[in-house]
Amino acid sequence: MAKTGSSRKNPSKGTTASTEHSQLISPEEHRRMIAEAAYFHALERGFTGGNPLDDWLIAEREINRLLPTPRQQKQEVAAYRMLRKSVRKILAEARDTVNADTLKQAFDKATEELRKTGEHTADTINTIAVSVRKDMASAAQKMGPKWEAFTEKSADLFEVWRDRGGQFLAQAAGAVGDWMQQAGDRFKQQTYRTGEMTAGGTLECTQCGERIVFETPAHLPPCPKCRNLEFRRV
Repeated sequence: MAKTGSSRKNPSKGTTASTEHSQLISPEEHRRMIAEAAYFHALERGFTGGNPLDDWLIAEREINRLLPTPRQQKQEVAAYRMLRKSVRKILAEARDTVNADTLKQAFDKATEELRKTGEHTADTINTIAVSVRKDMASAAQKMGPKWEAFTEKSADLFEVWRDRGGQFLAQAAGAVGDWMQQAGDRFKQQTYRTGEMTAGGTLECTQCGERIVFETPAHLPPCPKCRNLEFRRV
């Protein structure tokens, strides 16, 4: 379930719109996005050569990959919940010391466990794995180096460490920072695109500032105000 609202002071205000297990866009918007993508394909070659039909078909495949069907959404939500639950459990079992390898191994183990269930395709697992990594990186960036004051909401999956002492939390902050640094450029600017999964919370359009408040995990629709496809977590 998602709420949209343009007010930066109170982003929770706005109309309520369900994005889970439903079409993320209307058929008209779907055609508009394909037409726009096809136009840019033609623009890239200076509108010379090529075939308009080929441009359209290529653009259609691109947009369809971006926007999962209701059935795909249902599968991805289920896999996403399972992966987050597994990562959370493994993190909760971490004792005494943690480092960047602890984070990597926890994520790799949770992903492998999900694969072994045989309930989801490799594409689905790879897709939701990207989203969960982004969730973890976004939470770490918001908390910064001092984890003592983090809340259940801001910590997201790291909330399982709330009852640990200050020494452990300081070590955890450093470990997550090292983990993110090892991942390189992927974590320097955390943005989410339309069609991706996201946990509950508030995301803001990178173009116009419109905010969408998610009460439960769901797929991101286009910005309801400017139709931009990229968001950041706030």
